[in-house]
Amino acid sequence: MPSIIQQQGTSYKMREPCRYCHFPSMDGSLVPTNGQNCVYCAACGKLAYNAPKTETGEAPLPTVPRGDISPSQRARILQRDLARCVLCGRGPEQSVVLHIDHLLSLKDGAEAGIPIAELSRDENLATFCDACNLGKGDNSVSPRLMARLLSIRR
Repeated sequence: MPSIIQQQGTSYKMREPCRYCHFPSMDGSLVPTNGQNCVYCAACGKLAYNAPKTETGEAPLPTVPRGDISPSQRARILQRDLARCVLCGRGPEQSVVLHIDHLLSLKDGAEAGIPIAELSRDENLATFCDACNLGKGDNSVSPRLMARLLSIRR
């Protein structure tokens, strides 16, 4: 019997098998919730992932270039990170939209008294895909990941 969530959503083909029940059919249900496209497994009813708008065929929200990251700096960061998301490794061949964002977030940096100019240096910027950037939100990445990325870049 389908769950209430599945009854409210539309049929959707998931990009990978459910990590909870490993049901091989990859049948899912797409339920828009608070601006997110939530994909639920049709077999077990659990949340599989939040799908970016580009994956579900919707037009992505227009992005406004940030004033603190110049186009040349954006190109430099993309080149340094080999046009790949630093969290999941996906790149343009998977038809993902790539963003440049802060490792130490502007919010956390402001709370620590760090000026925006310092937070917007190349060392604190990285490439993220749509899904990872949405998942990260306005939070900083973990100190462990930040240390790993900084050690790789030397």
